[in-house]
Amino acid sequence: MRLPEPPDLARPRWRLALTALLVTLVVAVVLGFRDGPDLVRSLGDTDDAMRLALVRELLNGQGWWSQHLMRLQPPTGVYMHWSRLLDGGIAGLERIFALFVDWPRAEWLTRLIWPMLWIFPAVIAMLAAADRLSERPAGAPSGPMVKAPGAVLIAAAMLMIDITLYPQFRPGRIDHHDVQMTFCFLAFAGAVQRGPGLKGPILAGVATGLGVAIGLEALVFEAAIGAAIALRFVFDGGQARALRAYGLALAATTTLAFCIQTPPWRWTVSACDALAFNSTAAIVVAGMAVAAIATVCEARKPLIRFLGLGVGAVLTVGAYLGLDPHCIRGPFADVDPAIRSLWLVHVQEMRPWPVVFKRKPEDAIALAAAPLIGLIALAWLGRRRAMRQDPALRLSAGLLLLTMAAGFSGVRMSGYADWIAMPIIAAAAADAADTVARRHHREALITVIIAGLVAMPVTYAQAAAWIDKTVTTLTAPKGGKKAEPEPADHCFQSWPYRTLARAGPPGLVLDEIDLGPVILDNTADSVMAAPYHRMSWGMLAARSVWSANADDGTAEARARALGIRYVVECDAHRHHADRLGLSADSLMKRLDEDEDQPDWLERLNPPESAVEVFRVRPKAVVMPAGDGKARPS
Repeated sequence: MRLPEPPDLARPRWRLALTALLVTLVVAVVLGFRDGPDLVRSLGDTDDAMRLALVRELLNGQGWWSQHLMRLQPPTGVYMHWSRLLDGGIAGLERIFALFVDWPRAEWLTRLIWPMLWIFPAVIAMLAAADRLSERPAGAPSGPMVKAPGAVLIAAAMLMIDITLYPQFRPGRIDHHDVQMTFCFLAFAGAVQRGPGLKGPILAGVATGLGVAIGLEALVFEAAIGAAIALRFVFDGGQARALRAYGLALAATTTLAFCIQTPPWRWTVSACDALAFNSTAAIVVAGMAVAAIATVCEARKPLIRFLGLGVGAVLTVGAYLGLDPHCIRGPFADVDPAIRSLWLVHVQEMRPWPVVFKRKPEDAIALAAAPLIGLIALAWLGRRRAMRQDPALRLSAGLLLLTMAAGFSGVRMSGYADWIAMPIIAAAAADAADTVARRHHREALITVIIAGLVAMPVTYAQAAAWIDKTVTTLTAPKGGKKAEPEPADHCFQSWPYRTLARAGPPGLVLDEIDLGPVILDNTADSVMAAPYHRMSWGMLAARSVWSANADDGTAEARARALGIRYVVECDAHRHHADRLGLSADSLMKRLDEDEDQPDWLERLNPPESAVEVFRVRPKAVVMPAGDGKARPS
């Protein structure tokens, strides 16, 4: 009895959506049970906590366009560069839940559900891309297409099994990375679609516009996707309608998002780190330029089309840099150089891949597994000349290499390469299975299943990590003294800050850089420092106190001059980079060693607390008249 052929999960399209929904539900259940319980103890990392602070202020009556946060580095405050669109979306979801439960439960449900809502569009984008990459010309490149069956099935299996793909989609992850990744994947899926319809290019344009409105993290990838659509028009004038639709959708979406999330009085303000006047103008110029070129040059020669697009590119760059020349140095162009060495170069998620490999080889291997297998899959698919000429495969290859380069220079970006590799691997596995089944008369379904299992990146990553750990154990010196374990890091959990919340009237807190958002969420206090590049004044002011001598009056004088009322530090972070360059008698080093605190500080935390909380004692002054006794000021 012969087995049935591998099911076509992409036709009709409702099957694709149903498959993506099934993958989403399975992954969401796993992530929910694994990470959901932690939501009651921790508010996530610094970005998650900061996003929650922004959402709470919006729900508590702060205006939509009131984005100047005075609880960060007062008295100047900070105008945050984060997208208000996400604040509004998260706040809206919480309001819906609040119709049925109380506000604390509504917030918990929002933090649980919001990140996993983005799994579905990300998965459906990858499944659609896998389906497209599984197509190949039956003969000539412009001839009829045949499809290797099983690509969507293999992609769905990989996306369902490989939970390591979803660190940015886990419960509590409400910052912005998951949303940016999803819009980038949707733009990719739209750009690789084939046919006379305009849904693909419109999707690419809309997704790109929304993606850059959320943040500029994936701007390079989205620019590459747009360039691929434009180059397709250069070699094929019949793509004029698609390019025109993409350009108009991009310009309209970006303009609308900018106007919605940007206060009118800042519409003419330029910035390098967010969607602002200069970047919006450049994107609108780019979109309108490609739309105009597609209309005017449709019947022209390829060279004329190419030159026209070149003029559009020059106008785009001119609009961007003409409005703010500083932005030629990138999104961190306006960052104070003093905080680069103090904080920015030490951010863990910005570490390059070789540094991760040196410190944690198993993590580095896991990060590299899917992209490396993706390169092998590209070589397999590109063995046919017709496939090498396929614009979809060319875009996939370019995007994979670009995301790999970004992940190599900063591990935070490695997730993009992992996801982009998935449809490429699935298409290659399905093609290999189809080739084996046809040549050797094997059951197609069994061959597809075997090919899918062999292609699983998670299998190779786990095997390589196990081998690395085994070799490390066998080659470790015997009888050597074991390093003392690092103290448990509870600094980002909520319970250690109850003491500060009950300490008395809210005030300004001298804090470690990473603890600022956590303090904002758990108390009514303001903070001097937080891990954001627009807070250079607060970071440097806090550093001036932390680095000062704890006993000769220098640290006290600087703290009082800034209006510091409380001091918070976590000795579990004693080996963090913000301690580099501090002397043994500095305030931070003194508190790290848990010695007697300086006389001008009053300890508030109980002995078992994970963080040290101090109140600055009132300063004693001699009154010129009266009983002559020293009284607190």
